[in-house]
Amino acid sequence: MAERAIFIRAAGDYYAQADEALPELGPLVKQTLGAQVRRVGRFVQLALIGAARCVGQRQLPATTGVYLTSGRGDMEVTADVMEQLFRDGQAPRPLSFINTVSNSACFYIAKQFGLRGRSAFVCNRYFSFESALQLAMLDMEAGVSTSALVGSTDIVLAPLDVHRKRLRLAEGTPVAEGSHWLWLEAGDAADEGAKLTSVEVLADGAALETWIARHARGAGTALSVGQFGDATETAAIAARAGVTPTFDYRDGRAYYDSQSGAAVSAFLAQRPEGVTTLLHVNRDAEGRFAAFAVRF
Repeated sequence: MAERAIFIRAAGDYYAQADEALPELGPLVKQTLGAQVRRVGRFVQLALIGAARCVGQRQLPATTGVYLTSGRGDMEVTADVMEQLFRDGQAPRPLSFINTVSNSACFYIAKQFGLRGRSAFVCNRYFSFESALQLAMLDMEAGVSTSALVGSTDIVLAPLDVHRKRLRLAEGTPVAEGSHWLWLEAGDAADEGAKLTSVEVLADGAALETWIARHARGAGTALSVGQFGDATETAAIAARAGVTPTFDYRDGRAYYDSQSGAAVSAFLAQRPEGVTTLLHVNRDAEGRFAAFAVRF
């Protein structure tokens, strides 16, 4: 049997820095999908836009799984439920309460693209995109799935000063909405194309150094540091493992929780000359690292 690999077949993104007058997304949903989707909130709209830009005109296998993540989930629904409980002293509306788990976006994506594979929503404060990517990769390596649509979505709620407080950001910090998606498919390892070769959570810097050394491919390797990582610390660890070139995909981005979702598509679009491997590293508050590797 031929050795199998996980290929990155397509990528799609939505990113927009926010101001107090948030744009209406309904027209963009209709333009992107070619059809109007009624009675859905901003979180679902953003997820649909990003996923549709990834899928394009392709017909994905019906068994494709949907793996969606977010740093905070559907904050619009959560804020609505909190207001019902604590401001109005009322029990939350049943549909609002159900939607606090944020997985309705998975349903709409599956419905839009005719998918009936696995469906999962993952919420993680520091490693949101990495968690969804790892879950999809584990399912594919186990043979549970051969195709996966993996994405992250983060929304902004007006007024922005309140939104910043919810995110514990400094006053005046620029904020943004983002929706980043990849289509992964299992294939023959001998074939050409971008491959996802590893996604791991590592206990400390020593484990990270070992991981980098294992996945680096000499001078053709570049390092990207996620938004929660310490660039100086990570670069020092990578240098000890023999990696010094860097790829910065976050320059100029306003804040949103799942910027890691933009790393792969930016690398595929801007791939620096001579670079064949991207190692992306993020860090949480406990000193753990999340890392993934993409290789041509």
